[in-house]
Amino acid sequence: MSEGTSPYLRVLHQQMLNSLAKLMSFRLNFLLSMLFDVAAFVTFYYTTDFLFLYISHIGTWNRENFLFYIFWLQSVNAIHAGIVAPNFWNFAAEIRDGNLDFRLLRPLGSLFDVFTAMTRPVTLLTTPFILGFVIYYGIQLHVSVMGWVMMPFLWVLSLICIVLVEVMISMGLLWTKGGDGINFVRIHCQQFQRWPDFVYPDRMRWVFTRIIPFLAAVTFPVRAVIGEGAWWEIPFLCIAMIGVWFMTRWLWTLGLRRYESASS
Repeated sequence: MSEGTSPYLRVLHQQMLNSLAKLMSFRLNFLLSMLFDVAAFVTFYYTTDFLFLYISHIGTWNRENFLFYIFWLQSVNAIHAGIVAPNFWNFAAEIRDGNLDFRLLRPLGSLFDVFTAMTRPVTLLTTPFILGFVIYYGIQLHVSVMGWVMMPFLWVLSLICIVLVEVMISMGLLWTKGGDGINFVRIHCQQFQRWPDFVYPDRMRWVFTRIIPFLAAVTFPVRAVIGEGAWWEIPFLCIAMIGVWFMTRWLWTLGLRRYESASS
């Protein structure tokens, strides 16, 4: 582990422990949170399963293709929801009440501190279970040896792309000063990911794969794993990820220049 990343990982580890200790102090809340995550998982599964009771294919994909896609998305979202997602609403609140000032003065990177301030460890507990279904349906689809080798890299690529795009969208909070509008736009964009890109009209698919790569973040890696992806999709996604990162940094810097503390 490099000296540059170890402080961030130690801070994240401690935040997870603190959140878990706080959550376990309220046992009923912990159980209800677990039930909520299980219910979301079951809903996704049975929605797709019910659909394929009446049809055999959507495009070139059958039931196993779609379930592999759904569980891939769910496993990525479990990590996203456990570490990053709670902080989008917290970011909006801290802009309004002035607590963002204190984060900007801390020695760690401010973007890291803002978007890992709150964690939800209960969601992470379901991740191994969901990944088990990813592996199961990968076996059903007869994923190649190369697909299994590339799967961890592509899974991490999906996670990073989803997080970066949502963080980029959330930069608008520095201009709007309110969380509802921007955060609901971000949440509605998430809904597009529930289905692969080919179910959408051409223009919508082009926008959400080339300009705002919400669909590309999941569909491209899944297609690459099952051996159906075009040669350019993963290189494009890597380049898009770098582009989104630089755009996020630019918007963050630009937004902080006009940020006026609510506490001053």
